[in-house]
Amino acid sequence: MTESLRPSLLFWYGQFLSTFKLDGLALECYRRVTADNPRHQQAWSCIGYLLAEREQFDEAMRAFERAVAINPKDAPSLFNVAFLHQRLGRHEQAIEIMLRTIEIDPLVDRAWYGLGMSLVQLGRFEEAAARFEEAARLQPMNPYACYQLASVYHKLGRHGKVRAQYERVKGFDPRVAQRIQHEFGVHPK
Repeated sequence: MTESLRPSLLFWYGQFLSTFKLDGLALECYRRVTADNPRHQQAWSCIGYLLAEREQFDEAMRAFERAVAINPKDAPSLFNVAFLHQRLGRHEQAIEIMLRTIEIDPLVDRAWYGLGMSLVQLGRFEEAAARFEEAARLQPMNPYACYQLASVYHKLGRHGKVRAQYERVKGFDPRVAQRIQHEFGVHPK
């Protein structure tokens, strides 16, 4: 096999292994890909995902940062760096990187949602509501965005908007609607 073909085949073999939840073998494939081609951005991202699933956050962060260094305009890789900062309680860093992600690709609904979550952690509820609204606009059937909107509206004392989220979500996710109903005191009409 030619040397230029080897990283590509190993990468796709890693993808195949991941499909069957053989993550340890997949991780080894991706590591071999990056050993052969240190600029293989997708392989670094896959390494980051697998390490994050194992809660090896420092190593996962390094892998995602390598992916971003290769392609600084790759919104999914940037989002993953931000997500790990968020997971580690570094909300200011997460916010900064989520904003960069959105600047590159404003359609990444997870970045809007993640931005809202970090803003909530910092007690910036007004700003969080706007970010969750955008996440819900991009993904209208996202029950988590609706729930978080109801939560921040409840904290802001906007009970009519809490009810609106309840009414919205009950049509497509009754469990989340029930949670909103119980946690925020929404009474069915």
